[in-house]
Amino acid sequence: MNHKYGFHCNRTGDDILRAFRRIKPAVVKVLDPNVDFLTNLRKIRPDVFIIARIVVALEQQNRFADDPVGEGRAFADRVLGMEASRTTFQGRPLLDAWESYNEVFPESTAPDVMRKYDDFQVAFGQKIKAAGLEPVGMNFATGNMLAQHFLDYFPGTLETYTYLGFHEYDWPTMWRLHEENIREKNEGGMWLTLRYRRVMPEVRRVYGNKHIALMTECGMTQGVIPGKDDIGWLAEPPVSEQQYWDSLMWYNNELMKDSYVKAGLLYVVGAAGGWPKWESFEHLGGIIDRLEAYQNSAPPVTPVTPTPIVSPQPPAATLQSTLLAEAARRQVIELNPNAALQKQIFADGFVPTSPEFEVTFDNGRYVGQRAEHLTSGEVRVYYVRSGAWDQVAYHRRTSGDAMMAV
Repeated sequence: MNHKYGFHCNRTGDDILRAFRRIKPAVVKVLDPNVDFLTNLRKIRPDVFIIARIVVALEQQNRFADDPVGEGRAFADRVLGMEASRTTFQGRPLLDAWESYNEVFPESTAPDVMRKYDDFQVAFGQKIKAAGLEPVGMNFATGNMLAQHFLDYFPGTLETYTYLGFHEYDWPTMWRLHEENIREKNEGGMWLTLRYRRVMPEVRRVYGNKHIALMTECGMTQGVIPGKDDIGWLAEPPVSEQQYWDSLMWYNNELMKDSYVKAGLLYVVGAAGGWPKWESFEHLGGIIDRLEAYQNSAPPVTPVTPTPIVSPQPPAATLQSTLLAEAARRQVIELNPNAALQKQIFADGFVPTSPEFEVTFDNGRYVGQRAEHLTSGEVRVYYVRSGAWDQVAYHRRTSGDAMMAV
């Protein structure tokens, strides 16, 4: 197929089945796992990859932090108890996958809460896989999370899951912020749409080709603009069908470049809820007409994975380079004036700019913390060999990189 677009269906209905018969997308996601509807999808395309998600109130989602493992298992039991999870079609499960929670928190969330969600997703995913289905993890709101979040806070999910979900939107074109960022800041873009590329290459460097990316939601929303409501391309002021189609073709061209991307699920094909807000995201109609014409007129395209960028071999590690690298990676402010390192930091007229962190070097374990002087801008990493809290030292970030005891 010459595109990677699938359907995100908020409801069931004959109009969606008619659209599915015309497009026969490889992936469909449903919020109503109705057995009759899903069976009809399979009759039309037996190998369609069907993902289900049920809507869970935000206050209920937030309960995961109280008992991550228990809540994860309980949620898995809940969805596995549904009729669609227990139904087969021609000797195979009617469903292929279940999503975990949806847009559960932003990337500003405290690390300990993210780690609890990792535990939740692992508990959920293990039970889903034991039932012969696939869990789809992450599914954070557009513009949230980068590779370091995935690697630092969700290692269990990355070990357990194959499918990683992303939500990608922009407005009034799907390339707006991508191109604006390149033009104005030269940062490479990819902060809203294509943000998956700020995650997947790094994840693949650590885990190899284990993971498959799914854009479990994609399209347009004015909600990416500060102060605007979360409404779609048909809302006032509307984007013309041709303008939206141009954006979809641009985005598809990018998705086709990455072999690890399975699909981009158009939000929404079959709006529901009786609220005009969701109708403003609808793709039934002209967009389906255009997609059918496009796939019938253009030849299939073989996805091409971009050639990896080969970085120069880094110099041999030293304790100071190890400390500085870890300090830079963890640069946030966390104050605890009673801690041994911070006592010395404040005594020297500096302020901490990272939490305490641990590194292992030459068979020794060290606790470190980054600090800056507010006047001179000097950067230091204060550290101590683990357990020797009365022997605080620091390394100053200078060309000489001399170690100085305090």
